[in-house]
Amino acid sequence: MRWRPDLLVWMRGPVQPSVLFETAKAGLPALMVDAEAEMIAVAGGGWRLGTKRAAYQQFERLLAADGTAAARLRRIGVEPTRIEIIGRLDATRPLPDCYERDRADLAAAIGSRPVWLVAGGVEAEIDAIAAAQRQASKRAHRLLMIVAPASEAAALPIARALRARGFIVAERAEGDEPDEATEIYVADGPGEIGLWYRLAPMTFLGGTLSDLPCRDPMEPAALGSAVLHGPRQALHAPGFGRLAAAGACRIVRGPADLGQAVEALLAPDRAAMLARAAWDVATEGAEATNRTMELVRQTLERR
Repeated sequence: MRWRPDLLVWMRGPVQPSVLFETAKAGLPALMVDAEAEMIAVAGGGWRLGTKRAAYQQFERLLAADGTAAARLRRIGVEPTRIEIIGRLDATRPLPDCYERDRADLAAAIGSRPVWLVAGGVEAEIDAIAAAQRQASKRAHRLLMIVAPASEAAALPIARALRARGFIVAERAEGDEPDEATEIYVADGPGEIGLWYRLAPMTFLGGTLSDLPCRDPMEPAALGSAVLHGPRQALHAPGFGRLAAAGACRIVRGPADLGQAVEALLAPDRAAMLARAAWDVATEGAEATNRTMELVRQTLERR
């Protein structure tokens, strides 16, 4: 049986006029979604401008990521009535989840204590996070630091190293829960990271002070935890860039700055403002995604 598509959805990538002309010849509707300016070539690419203009006329609707993309579409000859600016599609991965009972139990154990999280903790940054906890605890003596190690294998060495520095440490791997005396709670690896994000109003992303792999900053951002990070962020540079552009994260230039940053965000209103800005960035693609799906559904229903 021959495959017969019902719709062409063009997402990113340079437009291929020959494909669009064949699609039109077959009587198929075509939509352009998530159109970004850099992908809308007004000239070049081996096609004459007239051919490109004609190709873009084959799209019923064109959903632009921003005003710059919309302007390029108009410049290439697309009627403004067929262009809609909806923002970029949501490119985030599914968020890490947690068991609600575990969250409720730990929240009860922590009570009203201020909390911060080191997500993806690494041994190379032990001195930095220890110094930060010690400094910030001078302002909030009940401060609890949760360390979610980057790997299960790192959990025990991190707990031992922090205990050797004089902290009262509880370990989840040992079945411990934090009590009033606990200064640092070490998780048993990255597997429950969604739980820790939901418990901590602020998160420092481990690895960003030592050029080691770090977690996606959009994870804590989307779960309402204010984001702190160091200058090393190549693996997730686009995500960090989006947060920084919106003033939705705080960078610490070195180990000495981390304690000051944690101390500053102990003020609930400051942490909440940063977390809200980060949440806005992390979820901004959801509306665009919903609009795109709605348009696809409407177009198919007309077939």
